Amino acid sequence: MKALHLTLFASVGLALLACDSPGDKKPVSAPLERSQIVEAKAGDAAPSAPAQVVPVAASSTPKAPRVLCAGQVSGPGRAAPKKPVSQSAASGEAALPENLPIGGGYTWVNFWAAWCAPCKEEIPRLLRFQQELVKASPSFKLAFVSLDDDERQLNGFLSAQPPSGLHRSYWLKEGKERDEWLKGAGIEADPDLPFHLLFDPKGKLRCVVKGALEDGDLATLRALVAQ
Repeated sequence: MKALHLTLFASVGLALLACDSPGDKKPVSAPLERSQIVEAKAGDAAPSAPAQVVPVAASSTPKAPRVLCAGQVSGPGRAAPKKPVSQSAASGEAALPENLPIGGGYTWVNFWAAWCAPCKEEIPRLLRFQQELVKASPSFKLAFVSLDDDERQLNGFLSAQPPSGLHRSYWLKEGKERDEWLKGAGIEADPDLPFHLLFDPKGKLRCVVKGALEDGDLATLRALVAQ
């Protein structure tokens, strides 16, 4: 029996060794999904990244410089209103003439108000302009006309000005006085401030400028009043 058992174990062992023989192994197929993978060859170019879109800055056209009174001066002109206007002055200041000083030279009239921030910022600039424009045209005149509704606010502003500031101004009172004068000059009843009127030596309105003047406007003004 022992001999039989040894013979059987030997037979089984030989059979197992025969199964593990390398020559008898079959290649194992790869899973279908992996067999479908396409590998890039060494010479193939790598896929390029998507091109980045670089935004192009919009070209901004330089703003053309403002030309005061462009296309207005050559017109027939409009006669200045003859109606008198009111006035206001700081304490101790002499009264202004009853009528605006229009005629006998170029007159630049600035319309402003004590509540108008751009107007108040512009006043020192206009006073500097006046000194330069008188050199170009000795008969040049600058007049200020307030469109304030509250006389106390107007007078308070004039009284608080420094020595070189504005201490007196013409004043169009709210109501009939203001409405009639503006209508006579061809200006709407409730205009935006500040605005300006240029009258020629004959008292004709030659130019209307809306908005505050800028430092760069001095050269144009000098050329206008020196004609």
